[in-house]
Amino acid sequence: PPQPRQPPQPPSPSSGGKEGSTKAQRKVAQAGQQERGRGEAPRHGVSSPPVPAAAAPNVAPPPLPPMRTSKLHDEIFAFAQASITRGEAAHAEVQGILASLRALVSSRWPQATVELYGSRATGLSLASSDVDVTLLGVPCGAGREAVGGALKELHALMEGQPWVASQKLVLSARIPVLKVATPSSIPIDITISDSAQHTGLLARDLVLGYLSEAPQLTPLVLVLKSFLRELGLNDPYTGGMSSYSLVVLLWLFVCESAHRGYNTTDLGYQLLGFFSMFLYRFDSQVTHVDDPLSPMITAPGEPRENIMHSCYQIGRVCRTFHRALQLLSPETPEWDDPATPLLPRLFSEASSANRATQTEATATTPPPAAARTPPSSGGSSAAASAPPPDSAAASAIASVVEELTAEVEAQSTAEAAAAPPVPPAAKGETPSAEDAKPLAPSPPPPPSPPPPNSPPPHSQSTAAAAAA
Repeated sequence: PPQPRQPPQPPSPSSGGKEGSTKAQRKVAQAGQQERGRGEAPRHGVSSPPVPAAAAPNVAPPPLPPMRTSKLHDEIFAFAQASITRGEAAHAEVQGILASLRALVSSRWPQATVELYGSRATGLSLASSDVDVTLLGVPCGAGREAVGGALKELHALMEGQPWVASQKLVLSARIPVLKVATPSSIPIDITISDSAQHTGLLARDLVLGYLSEAPQLTPLVLVLKSFLRELGLNDPYTGGMSSYSLVVLLWLFVCESAHRGYNTTDLGYQLLGFFSMFLYRFDSQVTHVDDPLSPMITAPGEPRENIMHSCYQIGRVCRTFHRALQLLSPETPEWDDPATPLLPRLFSEASSANRATQTEATATTPPPAAARTPPSSGGSSAAASAPPPDSAAASAIASVVEELTAEVEAQSTAEAAAAPPVPPAAKGETPSAEDAKPLAPSPPPPPSPPPPNSPPPHSQSTAAAAAA
């Protein structure tokens, strides 16, 4: 390559500043420039020889130290691996069932195909997850009645199959479904994809795209699904969260975390961050989350589908996540203690809370009508000792009791007149149990005077009628 031009040298003392010496130097410099222009090395020593570039040292950079993950991260990863291993035991049976179903459907509708969707198709299934199957290309026409007729035909074809233990047609659902149970208790839901309302295949492809871009979603989803199942909050038909809504919320959280520069590789901190985000987002009972598939199935301008529309137990989910944050907080001494695992403790607390909730629900269930205690008797000692809610309600209850007492007394008088006379008991004689039993509970004490800021009498009478 051409070398940089050297700056002009001042005349040497030996030249004496003579003009001839200067002209000679100019000629030598011009000759060097011409040679460099032709790509030749200068021969007169005008410029220094080119210095060869130093060879880059073939030395690898020092290795980065391994990133230290939290103990909860390791437990979540191990839990996900164990869950996937347990699911592999039923994978071969599910594939055999699908092959048998495809052969059965092809015998009736040769152009139809059987597609698997849901958690069994995305790898997010638990050992107890359903097998969601839909039929494509069934020539039944559109409409609920046509789809129901095709499912009835399939129901008749599946009678007597060795892999079918029971069947149930649910034609009143938003999407008619044929529910099948295998001898090994694997539930199968069979539907027919005949309209845009059936978004199972679209949701499958969407979730697979999420998992390919964020692989850390898989262990987080498996842990949260198992946790909600322990609480009975994993079924949208009973007010729980669906697997699809859980995946979408986790995906939105991971994207937001990466956008803000937070760590998205440690599963332990990701789980805690998701709990915090969920509480911040849903603790105020704001439960609308747009469905990412809505633009594909709704017209422009229409309101988008809400993936949380069936989660009416959102308050219980929030309380559970709040308790989970307390148990898994990094400020607890168990966070770094290798002798105290965190996930088993979380699931143990979840099971205890679920049993307590079920017991409380059973205890608060009202008894049968024959066993109920009249309102005036209080029902229990705590209720009897409690003061009346307000004077208007007490007045309404007293009037009702007086009317009942008058009716009972009138009925007793009529029965006594029809029955033969009974001699009265002697003075000092103890009456029998039937005689001592009161006909009706005594009315409560008269109501106290209304407070100074009480509403007008008209509103009190309205409230009394509502309380009665």
